[in-house]
Amino acid sequence: MFVNSTIRQTLHMSIGGPSIRIRISNAFGTSDLPITAVTVALPFNGSAGVAAIQSNTLKTVTFSGSKNYTIPNGALIVSDPIDFKVEPQSMLTVTIYLADGQRSATNAITSHPGSRTISWMSAGNQVSATNITDSSSANVAHW
Repeated sequence: MFVNSTIRQTLHMSIGGPSIRIRISNAFGTSDLPITAVTVALPFNGSAGVAAIQSNTLKTVTFSGSKNYTIPNGALIVSDPIDFKVEPQSMLTVTIYLADGQRSATNAITSHPGSRTISWMSAGNQVSATNITDSSSANVAHW
């Protein structure tokens, strides 16, 4: 599932601060989740659910100093601190690339079906793309 796929999501920040950490969950997965690359940026126009980012704000996310990390089934990871100023009540875009996808006999994945915004999925590694607009891109309302 999600082999060679990029998922771009918008997150709403309640409070602000001078730095952030990204938490990725595999709490309901039945197999390990190999994360290949993650970036964070401000969304275009500060809007939720858009496929475009402000490229001048793009930062690479690391986990224990590594750009990739495998999350065991039933677990979560927290990124290293990221020097990224966030304003209260603002939006943030997190983009995740899965080269190998997640192998699962049951297709059970950790998701957020009540997210109330659009996420984007595309083929290939798009973590640094300013806009996910290629022909493989699709918007979805539940990741």
